[in-house]
Amino acid sequence: MWIGFLLIIISLIRIPSVVIAMRNEKKIVAGGGTEYGNLNSKVLFVLQNLIYLSCIVYAFIYDVQFNVLTVIGLVVYVFALCCLIYVIRKLSPFWTYKLYIARDHKLVQSSLFRLVRHPNYYLNIIPELIGFALISQAWPVFVPLFILHLITLFNRINLEEKVMKQTFTQY
Repeated sequence: MWIGFLLIIISLIRIPSVVIAMRNEKKIVAGGGTEYGNLNSKVLFVLQNLIYLSCIVYAFIYDVQFNVLTVIGLVVYVFALCCLIYVIRKLSPFWTYKLYIARDHKLVQSSLFRLVRHPNYYLNIIPELIGFALISQAWPVFVPLFILHLITLFNRINLEEKVMKQTFTQY
């Protein structure tokens, strides 16, 4: 049963990122920034939270026990959080959960962004959700929701690619 509580605690670790994203979003909107893919962002938000909630409920219902998958999941989750912190620091005032282009938007071309296109998605979100699934071992609920999330996420990535190419000639 304590795995369920562990999942609640590690999901609450994301609260500061929500606060940062909302603060940045308000500044971008106030500065005349443009949002793209609003519906896609909403679907991503719902699916990601459904994954968290479903995995937590599963862990409580099935009294998931601590094992090697828990350890692997925690390692993957910590890696994902480290990547999130890096991405937030590099994107700074432009980092949000939604797809915005600020009027004063700057293209970030740090080493990680040159090496991995969209590190927030590939090194944070996807590993974070997989880590959560490994900890909860909630495969019956995780897999279908994760597939839907991936479809929506890849749609978001394609849209972001299009917007970035239109916005930045050096992209």
